Amino acid sequence: MHAADAQGLGVTLAREMQSPPSPKSIMWLLRQKSMKRAKVYDAFYDRDLLTALQDTGVDVLVGMSNADVGRVAADDSSNEAAKWLESNIKPFYGRVSFRCLQLGSKMALQGNHEISTLLQAMVHVQAAQKRLGLDISLGIDLDNAALAESFPPSAAAFDGAILPVLRPLYVTDPYYEYKGMNIDYALLNGDSPAVTDNGLQYTNMMDGLLDAFYTSLSKLGITMRVIVGETGWASGSTVKYATPKLAGEYIYNLAERLRNNVGTPLKPNWPVETFIHTLYVQDKNNNGMYKWYGMFYPNGSPANPFLNL
Repeated sequence: MHAADAQGLGVTLAREMQSPPSPKSIMWLLRQKSMKRAKVYDAFYDRDLLTALQDTGVDVLVGMSNADVGRVAADDSSNEAAKWLESNIKPFYGRVSFRCLQLGSKMALQGNHEISTLLQAMVHVQAAQKRLGLDISLGIDLDNAALAESFPPSAAAFDGAILPVLRPLYVTDPYYEYKGMNIDYALLNGDSPAVTDNGLQYTNMMDGLLDAFYTSLSKLGITMRVIVGETGWASGSTVKYATPKLAGEYIYNLAERLRNNVGTPLKPNWPVETFIHTLYVQDKNNNGMYKWYGMFYPNGSPANPFLNL
């Protein structure tokens, strides 16, 4: 099975590696695995990736760094936003298929000052896009901590602090979320319903988390699709369940679930769009468990048995 069979499947292109592959090698692997969606974390530092992604047909979610978000937010004339877009986006516009521009990384969870900064940055980037003739959807990076309640899905609600900056980009990571739940529910292995909520039956945790976000949005009168900006399963360390076998099992089950091109119990007609974290093992990442994520080693060999994904 190849990723092309899974309509909404993408991959993140983090590059915290001792010997990172060249952009050419990365594009080769994306083509080999028929992956049509990619997340590029920083348009400024990853300019070589954007160059390589030109004319490939790959849909790209691209990021603006927290530092750049701060500079853009501070300039009410929107000139800083326009400069950033002219330098980092416009040269590729029309040749790179930009799916979304993500403003910052987890800024909305860091306090009221950051929330205000995000709001201003969104306004300025949108104004600058209009001035430059660009049209890219904007998003922010949230994880499940943005939900004051997440279980059951029908009881979910957003933390009040982040309400002003809601946009259709969210992050979920089942490895960190399973918290003692049935492992098959977390791995998307369930055949029979593990949770029944208001008549809706849930066989896996991803559907439950997505519907928690959809419920929280609906309580605000907002209808929008949720993009899963990162999902994955750690393949190493001394932590229970963080093994190559289970990481491969999760990726395989995720691809199978997306191959069916169906939505969640609450939104059955809205197919899920998600990005696996990450294409390569991050052997230079010192941030706890994150060094154990990845489908391939930098030399291109598989990091876990995911059955020819």
